[in-house]
Amino acid sequence: MKSLFVVLLLACALSPARAQLFDEPTRTHRNKDEPSPAPLALALNLAFGDTFWNEVQVSTMGPVNDVSLLVREGYYKLEIIQMIMISQKGHQPLRKTVEKRLKGEALSRIAAQANIDYDDLYESALAIQDLVDRQYLPRFPDKPPRKERDEW
Repeated sequence: MKSLFVVLLLACALSPARAQLFDEPTRTHRNKDEPSPAPLALALNLAFGDTFWNEVQVSTMGPVNDVSLLVREGYYKLEIIQMIMISQKGHQPLRKTVEKRLKGEALSRIAAQANIDYDDLYESALAIQDLVDRQYLPRFPDKPPRKERDEW
């Protein structure tokens, strides 16, 4: 039992060193030129959780960055949720689903290729959108409160 504790302690101690060895970004603050994360990205990150994001194999920059990029590229909230769900249920990386969508394929066709019933997927996506709108998006307002804006 003590050896397991020692191994875990060493793993925690070496994780910052591992990030330096493999040139992984370890930023704690955002560059002024870098766009802020989209509120939808922050809300979906909370709604789905780490295990889910691992299943859809988001990029090394993380789900907030990936979804923020989709938002900035003009994808709609429901469309993003559907692509995320197709990736998870179809056991494929989100990147592949987005690539198919970029080529102009309909979501229903992408779902059919992954052997997913599109009507069920759509209903589930609507339920998730409703949950995100009610519970998670209010935590991330689009604009800072007026008092903060006036101080700029």
